[in-house]
Amino acid sequence: MDVLVTGAGGFVGGHVVKALIAAGHHPRALLRPSSDGSALEQAGIEVRRGDLLDETSLHRAARGADGLVHCAARLGAWSRQDEMQRRINVEGTAAILRVALQRKIARVVHVSSVVAVGLRREPVPLTEEEPWMGRAAPRINYVLTKFEAEQRVKVALAAGLAATIVNPAAMVGPHAYGPSKGGMVAAAREGRLKRLHPGGSSFAHVADVATGCVQALERGRVGERYLLGGENVTWLEVCRRAARQAGAPEPRGTWPLLAGRGLALAAGLLDAVHLSRPPWAPERYRMWGWYTFADSSKAVAELGYAPRDLDAALADSGA
Repeated sequence: MDVLVTGAGGFVGGHVVKALIAAGHHPRALLRPSSDGSALEQAGIEVRRGDLLDETSLHRAARGADGLVHCAARLGAWSRQDEMQRRINVEGTAAILRVALQRKIARVVHVSSVVAVGLRREPVPLTEEEPWMGRAAPRINYVLTKFEAEQRVKVALAAGLAATIVNPAAMVGPHAYGPSKGGMVAAAREGRLKRLHPGGSSFAHVADVATGCVQALERGRVGERYLLGGENVTWLEVCRRAARQAGAPEPRGTWPLLAGRGLALAAGLLDAVHLSRPPWAPERYRMWGWYTFADSSKAVAELGYAPRDLDAALADSGA
């Protein structure tokens, strides 16, 4: 199958390209005109240029494709990027889905996020049937835009698009093409973390999630969603394990949830007068105390999804 992969230069998208090749498909990497595609091209991957905000370019990129895996999204949490984040995550998703419908692409996988399923204050795993939180959802634009993007998929399904949704949880692992960026796991390995925010998630190796995306393309049921998680642990526990593997000092504990609420309030006041910056954005503290534990049994049973052990995933993370 000829498969167009949006966001192919990103963390998940790059691994989806690799997983498609391993499964015998022919991936086409969709990159923005300004993105560096040299690593993909050197690996023999066909690169097509396009932009989610330019529907004409998407039509050119999708010409001849039989499948689509839509990985592209704008990450981050900061009010100054909210408008662009919504344009890319919501309107950009709607645009690529319109193109898929018009070009009669046979199979589509929309790569969403566990946060589009929900978040809980208790460490109880989510399932695909979790009702949306509505006004109880934290005021984080990324969360809301990923939820809205799924609503665009439902509209496309009603119009006849054969689409499946996958909802990855937190991921660890190396970048597929190009250098990996540092992150929380890297900081833990270097002994730079003293305390963590409260809460937790389901953690999986990015390559296993990518394989799950390809499995959803091949055998996922149209109109269904599949949670792609791994081991459910707190942020403190995953960083302690990473530090332990590296022989670095382990984080001592978590900050009080009340401190996070105070910091969110203070950062919100700064944000109101345009003085906040990403490291101190209020959205960062609004995530404190939330859990996105996931029950991936549906993906295991129906797709053959097989996430590896978390310690093995961390050992291979390199980031």
